[in-house]
Amino acid sequence: MSPAPRPADPGRPLAGRVVALTRGPDRAGLLGAALRNAGATVLAVPVIDFSWPDDVARFDAALAGLGGGRYGWLAVTSATTVTALTGRAGALGRTLPDLLSGGCVRVAAVGPATADALAAAGVHVDLVPDGPSSAETLAAAWPAREQTARPVLLPHSDLAAGTLHHRLTSAGWAVETVTAYHTVDYPADADRSLSSPGPRGDGDPRTVAEAQDARPDAVVATSPSTARRWLAAGDPCPLVAIGTTTARAAEEVGTTPAAVAATTRPEDLVRAVVRAVHREPTDPLPAADPPQ
Repeated sequence: MSPAPRPADPGRPLAGRVVALTRGPDRAGLLGAALRNAGATVLAVPVIDFSWPDDVARFDAALAGLGGGRYGWLAVTSATTVTALTGRAGALGRTLPDLLSGGCVRVAAVGPATADALAAAGVHVDLVPDGPSSAETLAAAWPAREQTARPVLLPHSDLAAGTLHHRLTSAGWAVETVTAYHTVDYPADADRSLSSPGPRGDGDPRTVAEAQDARPDAVVATSPSTARRWLAAGDPCPLVAIGTTTARAAEEVGTTPAAVAATTRPEDLVRAVVRAVHREPTDPLPAADPPQ
């Protein structure tokens, strides 16, 4: 981390800066490209990976339920969930759009980046809330339950919090959850790993120690899991959290993020990193949900 601020080029506000991104080169995608376009040197630092769940048969049964009309809504809370859904649909000889149209299922995305991933998979998205990409925001935008409404399918990581499930069931919805993938240390076992969603773009992956030796000006934590793993190494550089859930995870282990990107959209991330490296004040986090 540099001891003093550097002057910013208005067209390349991160020129001369080094930014650690807690994703591998194959998952950095548009986020890494946006940081490089803003002038940053990007270090790809994968600290987590994703693998198929132990009980993949249950996940497959849920997908079959989508096509069979069991569910009225599919709630999607991350781009990784999209990767899992499309991957298992393909393993079943179907496509995700085919399953959804066959079951007349409406689709909700937690935020614009997840909506973009669904659109790239050919899925029409019916609900994308305004505001920060979070379970709270999605739940607040969810429509009132109709008397004949079918259940909501909520696929998630094995580490997911229960916020969305709690909020929707409190509003009267029947919600069925299923584990779509496991969050594991990088790298996942090759025979269990989810397929990578994007091309390599940021060179060879670095370990946390290697990245910290490069003295980055900021680190981008893309999820609660990546925030915890990076901070466990004790690095003092400014941390940029993507989303309020990630920001709260950092605060729980004693670190206040230097900036919070409201969504995973590249432009939001770049703005947050610029705020962090130029020491601009950040807004306080909204109040968390009560314990569940």
